[in-house]
Amino acid sequence: MKSKFILLFLLCCYPLRNFAQSEFPKGWIFPLELSQGAVTAFNQSPDLYLASLAFSPQIAVIPGRLRLGVTGGGAFTNKRIYGIGGGRLSLMLSDGPKVIESTVFNIQLVAEHLWGTKDQRLVGGGLAVEIGTLATISIKSHRDYMLNNWWFQATLGINLFRKKIAPPPDL
Repeated sequence: MKSKFILLFLLCCYPLRNFAQSEFPKGWIFPLELSQGAVTAFNQSPDLYLASLAFSPQIAVIPGRLRLGVTGGGAFTNKRIYGIGGGRLSLMLSDGPKVIESTVFNIQLVAEHLWGTKDQRLVGGGLAVEIGTLATISIKSHRDYMLNNWWFQATLGINLFRKKIAPPPDL
């Protein structure tokens, strides 16, 4: 009886395998990210508030492992709004628990090189957690090698234009 149940379970789950989402699938993603943080020079000058909104389209260069893309948006710091833009690289480090052959989340290492409209030259990155194909949460730090300060920020993003998932077959 037990072997019949296991066989029936495997036969029912096999068609669902084709509909499970893989991490870093082939194609594009379009995250919109809102972040807050601080800009500091680690000296006697006061730390400044930082808020930014960025759009970061990316394509899977190596499906299941690596994404490459661009970032563009605006940052508010020092009572001014600046434009920022540049390149982004995301490397998947680990994925979370599996549910019917699809993982719930993945952990990524993110690297960025950004240029600003007021002589900012930022290089840095951080860790990001992508929850399904819906949202991202990340912590990043950037070194501004032109203005000699650091940007620390926590980010919450939502993936725009998500791909529709095919419904499971009728059994």
